[in-house]
Amino acid sequence: MYEKGKKIIMTGKMKTMVMEGIGQVAVRELEIPQPGPGQVLVRIHQCNICTADWQTWKGLRKSMGRTFPWADGHEMAGEIVQLGPGVTNPLLQPGVHVAFGGQGSRGCGECHFCRMGHPSCCTNKPGEIEYCGIKGSFGFSQYAVYESGRLYPVSSELPYEEAGFLEPTSTTVHGARRLRIRPGDKVLVIGAGNLGMVNAQVAAHFGGDVLISEVVEERCQLAASLGFPTVNPASENLKERVMAFTDGRGADVIILAVANTKANDQAFSVAARRARILFFASGHPVADLNIDANQIHYQEWELIGTYNSDPSDYQIAAGLLSSGAVKVDKLISHKIPIDDCQHAFELAATPGMYRVSISMFDE
Repeated sequence: MYEKGKKIIMTGKMKTMVMEGIGQVAVRELEIPQPGPGQVLVRIHQCNICTADWQTWKGLRKSMGRTFPWADGHEMAGEIVQLGPGVTNPLLQPGVHVAFGGQGSRGCGECHFCRMGHPSCCTNKPGEIEYCGIKGSFGFSQYAVYESGRLYPVSSELPYEEAGFLEPTSTTVHGARRLRIRPGDKVLVIGAGNLGMVNAQVAAHFGGDVLISEVVEERCQLAASLGFPTVNPASENLKERVMAFTDGRGADVIILAVANTKANDQAFSVAARRARILFFASGHPVADLNIDANQIHYQEWELIGTYNSDPSDYQIAAGLLSSGAVKVDKLISHKIPIDDCQHAFELAATPGMYRVSISMFDE
């Protein structure tokens, strides 16, 4: 499709999905953008609807102060079409398949956290892209322009909807590194949704021995199909199962891939001495934390929060997805054309649903 060394210029119209307000998304027709210095034009094939996307659409994240119209979507993957002036990375060439680093991969480069290698915590974080008077990440667009540093090459054998898991996978890598998971750790993942399943695989890759807790039996079966032992607290004694799994000491590492008060209580009830507990998921509404500070003191627990991820996390995640070390094919519930985006969001907001992926082109 592409001839190496030949300059390609894309012009014309493209489809872009825009969130017009609570409960309303629509397709707008915009001009295909042109890459400036250090930028790359990408033809996006698939973009998955993240939990934050559908929860904003449903009106559950008003505390974030989102204004409309908003061009959301950050779990996208596509192929490079055109390079802007000054793009020097030899891995970024027309035809290369790429997935995207989200807002956490961008930083000012000058603040304390950026200089320490953590642009996800940048104190002068650049704002969202603005194009045609609309702000957002523009993942649900047929074409979009991004800084070259936000693009991560992935295997051309990896389906685009699976490559779209780069951003969420990077957040689980970020969490695993913060947790310092090592061989021999007994790891409990609470929740077998999209990110629970990815967290479990990444924890296992880092050497953890993983048990998954999930109250929906169908999700327990999916976890088992990926080789993980499971426990269903709705029908089994969670503490007994965890103690049997950990030779009686409790879980060394606990990953809360759901955010509710009951899950928090369960985590503390099965934590080993010196356990590291990751609050991976956010809750809307916010979950309660019923914990005596003296327990943290005497048990030497570490309570860790993670949000976003750094470029090194994205780099590792791209390798895990490309190599098949992390498998996400069973986490795609539906592929829906962009023209049917309202229905796609209705599906994504349905309880028990895994990822719904929007197709930008009829292919």
